[in-house]
Order: sequence, then C-alpha cells, then structure tokens
Amino acid sequence: MTEPLLDVKDLAIHYRTGAGPVRAVDGIDFSIRPGESLGLVGESGCGKTTAAKGMLRLLPPNGDVAAGSIRFSGRDLVPLSEEEMRKVRWKDIAWISQAAMNALDPVYRVGDQIVEAMQAHIQIDKKDAWAHGETLFRAVGIDPSRLSAYPHEMSGGMKQRAIIAMAMALDPALVIADEPTTALDVVTQAQILARLGKLRRERGMSLLFITHDISVVVQTCDRVAVMYGGKIVETGPVRTVFRAPAHPYTMGLTNAFPTLEGAQRELISIPGTPPNLLDPPTGCRFAARCPFAQERCIAEAPAFHNVGGDHATACHFPEKAEEFRAISARNETWAKVGQRLGEIASAINSPADDIGEGNVIEVRGLKRHFPVAGGFLSSFSKKEDRKVHAVDGIDFELKAGEILGLAGESGSGKTTTGEMLVKLQDATEGEIRFAGSDVAHLKGKDLKAFRRSAQMVFQDPYQTLNPRFTIADIVGEPLTIHGLAKGKDLKLRVRQALERAGLKPAETYLERFPHELSGGQRQRVAIARAIVLEPSFIVADEPVSMLDVSIRAGVLNLMRRFREELGISFVYVSHDLPTIRYVADRTAIMYLGQIVEMGPTEDVISKRLHPYTRLLLDASPEPDPDIVKPPLEAAGEIPSAIEPPNGCRFHTRCPLATPVCGWEGRDVKSALDLRTIEGDAPAHLGKATVEGLDILIEVKGDAAAAADEVMSILTVRSPALAEVARIEPRGTNIHVGFEKKEPPPIRKLEDGHKVACVLYD
Repeated sequence: MTEPLLDVKDLAIHYRTGAGPVRAVDGIDFSIRPGESLGLVGESGCGKTTAAKGMLRLLPPNGDVAAGSIRFSGRDLVPLSEEEMRKVRWKDIAWISQAAMNALDPVYRVGDQIVEAMQAHIQIDKKDAWAHGETLFRAVGIDPSRLSAYPHEMSGGMKQRAIIAMAMALDPALVIADEPTTALDVVTQAQILARLGKLRRERGMSLLFITHDISVVVQTCDRVAVMYGGKIVETGPVRTVFRAPAHPYTMGLTNAFPTLEGAQRELISIPGTPPNLLDPPTGCRFAARCPFAQERCIAEAPAFHNVGGDHATACHFPEKAEEFRAISARNETWAKVGQRLGEIASAINSPADDIGEGNVIEVRGLKRHFPVAGGFLSSFSKKEDRKVHAVDGIDFELKAGEILGLAGESGSGKTTTGEMLVKLQDATEGEIRFAGSDVAHLKGKDLKAFRRSAQMVFQDPYQTLNPRFTIADIVGEPLTIHGLAKGKDLKLRVRQALERAGLKPAETYLERFPHELSGGQRQRVAIARAIVLEPSFIVADEPVSMLDVSIRAGVLNLMRRFREELGISFVYVSHDLPTIRYVADRTAIMYLGQIVEMGPTEDVISKRLHPYTRLLLDASPEPDPDIVKPPLEAAGEIPSAIEPPNGCRFHTRCPLATPVCGWEGRDVKSALDLRTIEGDAPAHLGKATVEGLDILIEVKGDAAAAADEVMSILTVRSPALAEVARIEPRGTNIHVGFEKKEPPPIRKLEDGHKVACVLYD
C-alpha cells in the first residue's frame, strides 16, 4: 500500500460565536494517496469547505482547528506557523476556488497574477515566469496572448481555466478544488473537468474535489467521502458507494438526482434540514431525517463499520444496507419522515397526459437586441450600430397545462426569452400573443391584468425576497397589489399558497424573515408568491441551480403538482438537461439566440437530431456509476452574440459541419490561433486580419509554401472549411474568401419534432 500523501485524523474545526462554538467539522478521518482523486460530497453547511480551508489554514478569524492532525507528506500542518504555512500554499497544496471572478484581482492582468504567485515561492525572473505562464495557458486550452487580458475581458469558463493554470504553476502535489464548476453551464463544466482530469493524470498530482453534485464526483473521482452535519458518514470507491450506498443519507442523495441516460424514475427529496452545529445531536447526526432511525440512533453516535474492501459507513445497521436501499427508493418512506417533521416529501407518481389543446402563449419572430455603446468618436462614424443579438427570431407555443423546457448554455438567450414572456423586457421585434393580444402593446390596466396571469420564479432565492418583509408580507403582496384579498381572506390565501408549496404548517413561517430560512425554503416561498394569484403560466428561471441536491427534487416535483392541481403552465429555463428530462413535456434547445431543436422531451433526448443537442447531452454528467462518458475537451466556447457567426451559428463548434454551413474568415483565424496555442506556430504565415467574411494573411517567405500551409491548417480544422475556402495570393498576402449564408430554417420532421440543421434538408 502506498503511504497517503494527505492523512487527516480526528479533525475538528470550530467557529467562535457569541452563542458558543459552532462545530462545523467534528472529528473526521480521511486520506488521499499520491495521484488519487477524492470527492468530498454533502449538503451546504455540512463542513466540506471548512475542512478544506482548515487544511490550508485559510479559516476566518473566528475559526480554529480545535483538535486532530493534518499530515501532508508526513508532516503535520496544524502546528506550523503562518510563515511556514505560506510556503506550503501554492507550492505544495494549491487551491481552486468556487467563484473565479472573486479569485482574480480585477485591476491586474491575469498573467501578472500568475507571475506573482510563482515569484512569491521560487526564484524566477519575470520573463521566464511569463513564458511558463504561456505553457500553462496552452495546457488548459487558452491562447497564451490572453495572459495580457484583464479578468473582465475573459468569459467565465476562461477565467476558471486561468485559475487552474495558476494552481498548476508550481507543480503542487495536491490540488483542492472547491466547487470549481458550480457557476458554469454544463458544456463549460465538462470541458473544465476534462482538462483538470488530463492535467492530474499527466502531472501525477492528487485532487480533493468538493461539491454537492454527485454526478460530477461519479465522473471525476476515484474515491468519495460523504459528509453530513460536520461528520463523514460514508466513504469508499466512487462506483461502489453510489452503486450500493450503505448509509441512509447517501441513499437519499442518490434517489434525489435525475438521470439522463437511464430510465425515467421517481425523484425523492429528503425532508428536513441539517442539524444545528451550535448544539449538535448526541447520536447519529442524520437520525432526525432518517426513515430507519431507532432509539439507539438518537442516543448513541455510530462507529464506522467496514462493509467490504475500502467501503465503510457510520451507521448502526450496516448489515441492513441492502434492505434499506430497497425501502429508501420508495417515496412513501420519505413521506413518513416529512409527516414527522411537519413537511411534505413530494414526488410525482407518473407524468401527466392531460395537456390541453389550446395555447397559453404564442411567440412569433421574437427578437431582443441590446445596443452596444461605443466611444465618443463612434458617434461620428457611419458604421452600423453594434448590438447584442440576445434573442434573434424564435417561434414557439406554450400549451395549456404544459411544462416547456428551454435548454442551452449561458449566453444562448434563455433567460432573456423568459423575461420577455412576462414583460420584464420589451421585445425588439416579433409578437408574444396571450389571450388574443400582443403583450408588447399592453399598457396601464391591461398590463396589470396580464401580470396577474404571468409570474416568474428567479434563480437566486437569496436575492429575490425582500429581507425586510415577513414571509406573510412577501407572499401576500401580489394579492394586495391586484386588490384580490384583504383581512382574513388574505391570510387564508397566503397560508394556502405556503402549504401548497410544501411549507407546512404555514403558521410556523408567516412571521419569519427570509434570512431565517434555508435556501430550499426560500425558493418554496418564491414559488408560493408566484402561485398565490393562480396565474395562467409561470416562467421558472433555473429555480434549482443554487439548491442542494437533496431539496432539488422537491422543488421540481412542485412544478408538476401545480400543473396538475391548478392547471398552471410552466416555462422551465435551465442548462441542466437531466432536470429538464424529469420535469418538461416538451423541450426547446436554444443556441446563440435561436431555437435549433424542439419537440417532445423524450424524443429530443433520445433522437438528439441537432449536433448541438448531442453536445449538451454528451456534456451532462451522469450520477449512474455504470455509465462512463468520455472526456469532453474540444467543444470550444459559445461565440459572441454581438457578431454572430455566418450561416449556422453552431458551425464553429460542429463536428459535422458541411461546406454550406457558413464558414468565414473568423474560422480561419481560430484555426491559426489553435496552432499557436498548441505551440506549433505557422512557419510561412504572419499576421492575419479579418475583413468582413474574408481574411488577409501576411506571407513570410515563399508564397506557394504559405498557400500550402494555409490549406493544410484549414484541412486539419475541417475538410469542409478547406473545400469551401477561396484561397488566392494578393501581393505579399494571401486572401481567403467566403460567401454570405443565412442560418438554416427550423423544419418540422415528425410528431412535432423540429430541427434547424442543413443535415435534414
């Protein structure tokens, strides 16, 4: 057996407060071997990030390592002085934080920050450090010239790659990644994880990966440690733990996660909330929420029991694990826990099939463009004003009693579409017809009446509720605005909305403020506020993306329930296709402001006609340990919406692109840049300048050799690009020309399934 690189024993970390110590981490043991990846999984507040920050001594002033040891390469880090720890950070143990925007100094170039990190630990001059930074950027798939960029000039995925490059700068033995992909869309997340895995294998480093997303752990890590209430409750090889979980909490997590590739199944939320670590329970921390808890569980803390190989669990009844797994897969098991806790454990027994014939909303030719402000001199220019094509000509219907999913990466126009549907944004062109009227022209009383029929649930439950209002005031405000209820009737309807949203009994929430509720409870309050008017439709904008997996299922199930009980239609906006598959009847796939595929959800996911739909599905991680997906590395990033690509907007990333898809000079430029990123700069080609759809490339040396090199680069990029490009010499330059193409129209194929792709001409 290899000696552990990191060996944590009986680690306890407390936060000092006026009410006493909060036992955020309360005696945990785990180890990481050289070259191994360990996933640390659990709900918010379970102690994952605190444990990781304790290892690097990055705790806030009121945080202390109260007990235990953290042995790294045989040396205990706990007694080290601050100066000694400073030498360990970055050089031996690097950190990748959750929010890339907050991890980079906005007033320094990214390259300077990487150079600074290196010079703080080793003797190296700026020139050599900058050259090493270029090598690191190539390793993470970024053009080395971007070292000179400021953080605001980079996309979210590019910033996160830059953070990874900084973490690799000194070849650390261990990297701690704290939810590094939480704020990213599914394609960027897949690329980051693939790149991180490749670097880990190439450099032989170890990884501690912290997340609440078990699908990411299944696809990324070798072993997993499941945390709950400041303690580790189960540990073992990833595929063993999630294939046959031995602790009831792990069973609950796996039942709450939707799958994309497997058969449809019922999702179950875990009722209740994690324990108060100011005064933690005496026995098992999960006993209050456990469907199998007995008196012994409440009185006595369980010891770890080995259940085979490296698989161990902190449960009093490890021999009953197989029986518990079968029982925990049924919703009624958790419903009894919900009744005990005064909550509802909601699930949908079967998809509804009573979608109406009529349309609630009809969208035709909808566009939303945002003007891009230029400098002072731009006002004297005769050039066409630049604009962001956020939504660029889409058509769809929302049927009565239907849940329509809108899927796509960040920047595809999903949220803008949702906000236009409820008149939070005005359309640039097109129609949104509701009850026979175009919403765009509604004003005054007519607009107010429309708002009664259209509501929105936003992504962030922490910012959408007024912190100075009680829950009763928040939920009752729409009724007051529309003059629909007052006095006892108002209170009755508020209670009814809260209980419908799963907040039972409502009396315990009415006089509380948002900060006194958990994230899941706040999102349920937001949903209660949306349904209190019993609107015709609700736009739900990523309503579960910021919630723990254990409570996502409950929120998703609410949407189905309200559709069935109240007849409310939903537009569910998300980049997470597994949740869309679970909740939506039809799905529209959006890319760069346009709908590229649309149809019944199961058909869209099973047939995946458009190459972009295939990319989204390939990028979605699977919680099923029996499904292993290949790494996704070369998918590129979504182009700028200010100057959308020629022809099909997805052709720049499409592996099936044809000569008629709309190639242009920018594609040639990206192919040249890719050669530079890979460290193989063209020998006969100089500066390249894009001119409209064409590109002009300087020749260095022999013109014929330069033309051959251009053709070779284009062929490697795509044979279709090489076939359609018109290459001709112009003095000391080579001109590569292309034709203007229109995006392919969306075509109806069968059973309401539509696709916009030249492959289906």
